[in-house]
Amino acid sequence: MTTRYNVSMNDDSAPTTSPWRRLGALAIPAVIGAAVAMGVTGATVGFGGTTTIIREPGAALVTTSTPPSAAQEAGTGGTLSVADIVRRESPGVVLISAKSDDGAGGIGSGFLIDEQGHVLTNAHVVDGSTGTTVTFADGTEQTAEILGIDTSTDLAVLRVPKVPAGTDPVTLGSSSNLVVGQGVVAIGNPYGLERTATTGIVSALKRRIESPSGFDIQNAIQTDAAINQGNSGGPLFDLAGRVIGMNSQIATQNGGNVGLGFAVPIDTIKPIAQSVISGGDAEHAWIGISGRELTPALAEELGLQGRRGVLVAEVTEGGAAKDAGIVAARDADADVLRGADLIIAINGDPVLDMADVSQAVASRRVGESITVTVLRDGEEHTVRLVLRDRPTQVGAG
Repeated sequence: MTTRYNVSMNDDSAPTTSPWRRLGALAIPAVIGAAVAMGVTGATVGFGGTTTIIREPGAALVTTSTPPSAAQEAGTGGTLSVADIVRRESPGVVLISAKSDDGAGGIGSGFLIDEQGHVLTNAHVVDGSTGTTVTFADGTEQTAEILGIDTSTDLAVLRVPKVPAGTDPVTLGSSSNLVVGQGVVAIGNPYGLERTATTGIVSALKRRIESPSGFDIQNAIQTDAAINQGNSGGPLFDLAGRVIGMNSQIATQNGGNVGLGFAVPIDTIKPIAQSVISGGDAEHAWIGISGRELTPALAEELGLQGRRGVLVAEVTEGGAAKDAGIVAARDADADVLRGADLIIAINGDPVLDMADVSQAVASRRVGESITVTVLRDGEEHTVRLVLRDRPTQVGAG
C-alpha cells in the first residue's frame, strides 16, 4: 500500500500537488509486509526489495530500580534521559503480528494505554487481518480483539484479555504545544527488531499526510528520528516520556529511513480512540467549513493589513458553522475571498491557518462546544459551536 505525502493546508478539499509528488518521493506506511523468522537467523522482509536482518528472540527489557521523580511521573514537563524514557515506557510498547487467510502477514508496533488492555496501533497494520497477536516485552503473546478501525486517521484500537504483571501503560501527553527542534524518542519494532529506540527532533509541524483510505491527516509531526518499516503504530515520545504521536509513514525514495518520518498527533488520536473504547464507532469532531489562510497579499487586497487568520471559503449544510451563522465568501473559487468571515481565534487561542482550525476541532470529542471568534465587516463576533460527527464522505481525497 503506497500513499504520497502532501504538505498543503486546505480543509475539506481535494489534495493539491506537492513538491513531494514532483520529486517522486513516496510516503509509505512503516509496516513490514512479511513474517520475520524467530531465532538468530536471516529473514526476508517483502516490501519492494530483499533485506536480511538478524533477530534475537526473547529480548526482554531490564527494569531499573531507580524510578523517575514524582514530578516526572506526573507529566509536568521534567526532562528525562533517553535511557530513562526507554526504561520506563518501553514495556508498554508491543509487537503486533497480523495474519490473513492467504498466509500473508505484517509486523508493526503498538502501545498499551490503560490497565484494561487497550492497545493503539495504525489501521494499516491490522486492517484485513484474520488474526492479530500482541507480544509484550516479557515475551507474553496474546490474541487481540480489534475493537475498531478508523482508516481516515490510520488508527486501530485493540484489546488484549490480560495485561502481563508489571507492565505499565505508556504515558499519554499532548501534541498541542510542540516546537520545532525539541527532542523526541521513537520506540518500535523496525524490521521486527523489538523495542528499538531511536532519537531525533521535531523537524517540522503542521504537515499534512494522506491516510491509506485517502483522507487528509492534518498537523502530522515530522521527525528525523529513524522510522523504518515495522515502526508503524509505535509511539513517539517527548523528553518527558509522554506520547505525542503515533509513528505512521516515512517519505523515502529507496524504501528506508532518510530522516523524514511522520507521526499522527496524539491529540487527534485520543478522542477517536475514546469513542471506540466507549463502545461506539469512531467519531470525528467537525464544524463544516473550508478555508484559506489570510496571506499578507490577501490582507492588503482586502484592507486587512496586519491581520492573521483563516478566510471562510465555504460552509457546509448540516454543519455547526452553518447553523451558527458563520459567513462564507461570495465566491469560494475566487482568487480573493470577498465577503468572508475571518476566523481569528478558537477558544481564545489565535488562529493563523487551517492547521490551527483542524487542531482545535480534531482534538475534541463530538458533542463538545468551542467558541469561534471571527472578524466581519471590521467587527469581532464570537459564536459558540457544538461539534458534530463528520459525515463519512467529507475529507476523502
